[in-house]
Amino acid sequence: MKVLYLCHRIPYPPDKGDKIRAFHQVQAIARRHEIDLFTMADDASDLRHAPVLQQYCRQVTVARLNPRLARVRALPYLLTRAPLTIPYFYCAELRAEVRKAVAARGYDRIFVYCSAMAQYVEPAWGISLLTDFVDVDSDKWMQYANFTRWPLAAVYRREGRALREYERRICENSACVVVTTGREASLARQIAEGTRVEVIPNGVDTEYFQPAAKPSPEGAPTVGFTGDMSYFPNVEAVTYFAQKVLPLIRRSVGETRFLIVGRNPGRDVRRLAEIEGVEVTGFVPDVRDYLTRMHVAVAPFSIAAGIQNKILEAMASGIPIVCTSRAAQGLSGEVAGAVELADSAEKMAATIADLLRQPELARSKGMQGRARVAAEYQWERSLGQLLQLLENPAGQQPSPAAYSSRA
Repeated sequence: MKVLYLCHRIPYPPDKGDKIRAFHQVQAIARRHEIDLFTMADDASDLRHAPVLQQYCRQVTVARLNPRLARVRALPYLLTRAPLTIPYFYCAELRAEVRKAVAARGYDRIFVYCSAMAQYVEPAWGISLLTDFVDVDSDKWMQYANFTRWPLAAVYRREGRALREYERRICENSACVVVTTGREASLARQIAEGTRVEVIPNGVDTEYFQPAAKPSPEGAPTVGFTGDMSYFPNVEAVTYFAQKVLPLIRRSVGETRFLIVGRNPGRDVRRLAEIEGVEVTGFVPDVRDYLTRMHVAVAPFSIAAGIQNKILEAMASGIPIVCTSRAAQGLSGEVAGAVELADSAEKMAATIADLLRQPELARSKGMQGRARVAAEYQWERSLGQLLQLLENPAGQQPSPAAYSSRA
């Protein structure tokens, strides 16, 4: 088959949640079909990665997205009912390239990764469309509204309502909608009753993420968090932990450090380094070097959707993890049973302190988590599901010759 794949960020390097999932999808589709990739780069340095993707794709088209100009472009839409997300991710040049390719190539499938990219697809083309929402973005904006003050709260709430209507239209035009968890599937079905919604979870590479060679890391007791530090839920989570939880831990385990690992820390996150025991790294070339320093990983989210890759990666690395119920809500029952849940600062601090004081217990819980993640979250299984949907999006029983001629 010939597949047109649209995604909102260039899916390489696979070093953050949305890029990880998209990159694995591109790889999997390319093994069985001919794929043309149309995407955007919101960081000029990412443009150099296009040649890597050309190993998998017949064509790679990357449009430059300037985040500052995109925000300015979206502002006038506050006076309309349209979601701001749509003009933010709009590029006239990319739209023209997509139209040209559709006219010339005769695609069998269009795969849209992230609802914002559905604006580049016309239902009149008559090409079977699959859309990977990953998470239901309208729900995330509503969550953001609950954690901010006016006027931002009003803007976020408006965006949530506008996106929900936009997502409804996408559902109606898609042969199938894909999400990462059962919770997200339930939300999607509420938006558009009758939509075919399939859950395809993320995976984790347990060969790449391995337990540290030594039974426990050297140095001061260390609790760690990984993630893109320009992402609002991550900022809210590390701020809460540094200000509310870490001081409680240090009362009983005095030398405990909190390691915040991830690119693009803004001023508010950098200021957390002024708190005793907090270290903010900024961008790191290999997150595994910092995972090996952690005795405990933490995911103290109040805002969360889908599956948290940081949880899967920490567990695959054999690190015990303590998280809120909201952070764990996307995990399978087996894997959720291997994490430590704590929804108050006091409970989280006490749980982490116990693990720091008992390294053998921490090691045991970490290895139990790794075993469960390895069994439950395999990319091979998830991508097999994806290919089945791509090849048979309506869920019909294929004829014996259905896949006899593949590109």
